[in-house]
Amino acid sequence: MLKRVLSILLCCVLGTTTLSAQKARLMTYNIKHASGVDGIKSLDRIAAVVERFQPDVVALQEVDSMTRRCPQDQIRDLAEKTGYHGYFMRCVDYFGGGYGNGVLSKERAISVQRIPLPCRKEPRGMLLVEFKNYYFASVHLSLVAEDRVTSVAIIRDLVLKLNKPVFVAGDLNVKPTERAMLDMKAFFRFLSDPTRFTFPSNDPTVCGDHVMSYGAETTVLKQFIDYDNLASDHLPLYVDVKYKPIKRGKK
Repeated sequence: MLKRVLSILLCCVLGTTTLSAQKARLMTYNIKHASGVDGIKSLDRIAAVVERFQPDVVALQEVDSMTRRCPQDQIRDLAEKTGYHGYFMRCVDYFGGGYGNGVLSKERAISVQRIPLPCRKEPRGMLLVEFKNYYFASVHLSLVAEDRVTSVAIIRDLVLKLNKPVFVAGDLNVKPTERAMLDMKAFFRFLSDPTRFTFPSNDPTVCGDHVMSYGAETTVLKQFIDYDNLASDHLPLYVDVKYKPIKRGKK
């Protein structure tokens, strides 16, 4: 009888721990294959950004893998330089190699999914990585407005099937009043300020990079854009968030 009571108490404690609030630093950065607006191409500068801000997980876009212009596996090399785990999604066959999205994380992934997204000009995609307490997606949306609307619907339908909080980060290429943005705001909670500019990095006038959540009660503790960074044509953005899983159907 005593063993049974202790077992029940242990399950209650573990359940409370699982549902208790967690903290995470979530970052997104379109690195333009490590080509800076100052004409300098340096993967070390991108790695230095990650090391400086120490995100728990970072979504990267415009990543090269063994192309003729960048004969490096950039995700693998960034993982080695930072001590993070690295995951890559090839969206485009490009100059003898691949070009696409990446995720760097302190925690090793449980699973990785690569979801193609429609784009009439250049293939795009979402790299979805599962961790113990949440899913994290690196997204790069099309330059064509109709494709963005379709992509948001694909992402929404996939997210609805997941059983943990979901964080989506990336270069969405959306304007504040367009249909795709309105659809995202109706479904996701924006954790980053959708009015703060991140592009172009030397004189930002566009807010294209965002971090969003679904399936969690969230509190934004801090958000930061590194306006002094010229290592890419986009600025790195991160948010510190406290989150707790909630029942589906709530944001």
